[in-house]
Amino acid sequence: MDLDHLTPDQTYAIYMARRKRVFEAMPDGAMLVFSVDENQPRHMDFQVPNSESHDLQFLTGLYGAEAFDTALLLIPDKENGNHEVLYTGSPIPLIKSLTGIADIRPWDQMEKDLSVATTTYRDWRITEIRRFPIPVALARVWSNGPKVLYVNYPRFPRLDMPEPTRLDIFARMQRYSPLLQLRDSATVLDPVRALHDAYDLACLRRTVQITAEGIREGLRLMTNPSGMTKLQLMQTIDYVYRYHGATLGFPTAVEETPAVPVPGRLTSRVPEGYTSMVVPMNDSVIVPGGVVHVDTGASYMDHSADVQRVVPVGGHWTPEQRKLYEQALNVQKTVIDHIKPGVKFWDLHNLAVKTLHDEGGYDQYYKYGIGHFIGMEVHDEGNYEEPLKPGMAMAIEQGIVLPNGLHMQLEDDVIVTETGHEWITHFIPVEPDEVEKMMQTPSTLAPFVTLPRPAVSAK
Repeated sequence: MDLDHLTPDQTYAIYMARRKRVFEAMPDGAMLVFSVDENQPRHMDFQVPNSESHDLQFLTGLYGAEAFDTALLLIPDKENGNHEVLYTGSPIPLIKSLTGIADIRPWDQMEKDLSVATTTYRDWRITEIRRFPIPVALARVWSNGPKVLYVNYPRFPRLDMPEPTRLDIFARMQRYSPLLQLRDSATVLDPVRALHDAYDLACLRRTVQITAEGIREGLRLMTNPSGMTKLQLMQTIDYVYRYHGATLGFPTAVEETPAVPVPGRLTSRVPEGYTSMVVPMNDSVIVPGGVVHVDTGASYMDHSADVQRVVPVGGHWTPEQRKLYEQALNVQKTVIDHIKPGVKFWDLHNLAVKTLHDEGGYDQYYKYGIGHFIGMEVHDEGNYEEPLKPGMAMAIEQGIVLPNGLHMQLEDDVIVTETGHEWITHFIPVEPDEVEKMMQTPSTLAPFVTLPRPAVSAK
């Protein structure tokens, strides 16, 4: 799929196919998905500013200003054809040109349609049935079975903060119609989002390419760091992402091991949930002799990569570093080799633990699980208890983390295929010889980052 030359008709077809998959996945009832303003910060380990609006974006392509005051109503109708209604506070011709959805209505029309639909259907006359086709379609769905409406409850609630306004609408609907069953739309949308279509996969491949450029340009500077700090390395990588039209899938982290103490400074841990607000590293100078580890990922068209790489400062591995790195890489390859449909995440995790143990008892230092789904989130939707299926995308992460010593941590992005898997980050140098070869080519940013720094005025 050529992301740079998509026609409007191709874009419409992408989202129409997604909505069709949701219709097929809904066991009963109808679905109402709202856009979400940023009125509740996400209380999780990674902050993604527009997480809560990804469901609407997944179904319509709308994001940013065009998605303000927007809701999508999906009403299954086997006899007359499914109904897709988009309510918007933006100019209707603009939204129609962006989405291709035929039935687009003003935002205040939603309240009227929902109010009419909750009226007892048996009291309606032919007149009402003729005048209100959308409320009638919704009322018919509710009258022929359980009165179910799937709605997008907050995915990442903050119980100590003001409630999102859409919760008031949900509560009022139930008060006026006590038999109405409100269900979380995530139960339907998550399995659909977890199986990526061609557009998703094209975006993931593009964001991996951009991530690779940031990693290469940044880590090549470690051949001769010349006073560069961890903070500057992070900002260099992030700059490359933005230069190529991407943003950050999550805050880039840079770690130097063995850890180099900074005189007069205590190392503090960033509290969970605040990594987007606090730089997760200090500005200490990177020194030769150790290794530098980066955990990073660009986000392109709201699809995030997640990659970890390690390089020796100075450009060449010491014998100790190479041996430990090769052991970690063997674990990574072993796990990735076993990815295929039918395998479960826990199978991969247990395999990593066993292989780390066999490599030298390193499983005792394994500090996290084997990986996670990726997509519109760096930690995307998915069921970690069920077998893998073709179209799923994941990050595989593991490493040998010696206490007070070297850290060799790797992370790669993989797509599950019909027959096995596709290792889409394999081209980012990962073999020890490839890493050294990469480091022999100067970064194109080297002349810039080695410029004399301006003197700071004492005034």
